[in-house]
Amino acid sequence: MTKHEMVVSVLQSLGLKPQIDDEGDIFVRYQMKTFYVMGANSDDEDYLVVVFPQMYEVDEGEETKVLAACNKTTREIKLAKVYIDQTLKNVSASCEFYYNGEESLKTCLDKAIEILGMVRLTFIKTMRSFD
Repeated sequence: MTKHEMVVSVLQSLGLKPQIDDEGDIFVRYQMKTFYVMGANSDDEDYLVVVFPQMYEVDEGEETKVLAACNKTTREIKLAKVYIDQTLKNVSASCEFYYNGEESLKTCLDKAIEILGMVRLTFIKTMRSFD
């Protein structure tokens, strides 16, 4: 079984319905959010990144506040990285991890999706606390 096939199989075992986009990336819908599993096409190492792209749109003039909220949210939620993109227009979040076998992958994917499921709410609460 390839790494890509194993990721799809594990996501299905978690009760999710993984889909493949035009570029071969795996994505799932969870709690009305779309998460991408990056690195599944690479057989180099047992490492993956689950990404919650463009979870928040940055309004002009609020870049400094958004960067501060990204930093605070990253500090507060273990394993999550919350960051503003290079265009300063969107905030995304990710969880990176190494795994050791299928059972470890299942645990790590489940935890990463759970963590990213709460990142946006925490980020928005942090943004509001700065007002």
